[in-house]
Amino acid sequence: MKEYSNAFIGKIDILGYDNLENRLDLRARAAKETEIFDFLDKQMSSNFDNYSEIKWVRYGDGYIISSIDDNPSHLEKIIIGCRMLIAMSLERTIPLRVAITQKTINIDISDKGSTVSGPGWECLRSIEKSLEWMGGFLYLPNYDGRHYPIIKKLIETTSLVVPQNNALNEQRFQPPFKKGKGLKSDRTWFLNWYRCLLLPKEKQDEQIDNWWQGYVQDPKVNDDTDVKSKQENSKMFCDYCRMLCQAAYLVYMSKVNANLVGKGDI
Repeated sequence: MKEYSNAFIGKIDILGYDNLENRLDLRARAAKETEIFDFLDKQMSSNFDNYSEIKWVRYGDGYIISSIDDNPSHLEKIIIGCRMLIAMSLERTIPLRVAITQKTINIDISDKGSTVSGPGWECLRSIEKSLEWMGGFLYLPNYDGRHYPIIKKLIETTSLVVPQNNALNEQRFQPPFKKGKGLKSDRTWFLNWYRCLLLPKEKQDEQIDNWWQGYVQDPKVNDDTDVKSKQENSKMFCDYCRMLCQAAYLVYMSKVNANLVGKGDI
């Protein structure tokens, strides 16, 4: 068993996967599971295999990811890779939910499968399930506003976004967390997956509405009340990120954003 002490860790979960499985018979389920995970495995490899300091393993209906130590530079690689993973998966109508934090985790990989344990695992399970929308959530309970300058950089370029800004009320994003988690807002950020795609609202909303439609020909696959709620919350989050990206574009003359204009990444 490998212990990653005080490392940056993440849990990647396929949102609404049980709802999909319930609509398929056993043979169709096996075929679709293979198709889905073949795609996701390739995305994980593409995003992370070039970094020896980042480790990942498939676990359950998702993945566990970890840096090898507590070097903050590893956090940037995890965030950028997970942003792209969420965005590319949405293009295949596979909604993902990602939780990232910093804590010790134990990962044991054997011929019989993988086992994950430790305080980091319990923390990831708790915060990941608190997200009532598609996307990624970063929570650093020991963040003091001064260390991890990478956080400032990612916020300035809108790769990470905060729960609200000073815009009008209808443009704010009020995160619909499940209650009782006790998460501190000044140590909370969200992964801006919209910034990878830059799609107009109509196209983005259509992709969100079509979760799982390409995998099962049951028109009711997305009719579950819980699924509908998460879809609407996801649209609201995307609208918020779109607004932030547009605001960043308007100030592209700033030193932070000048090198991004015209390169398809703002």
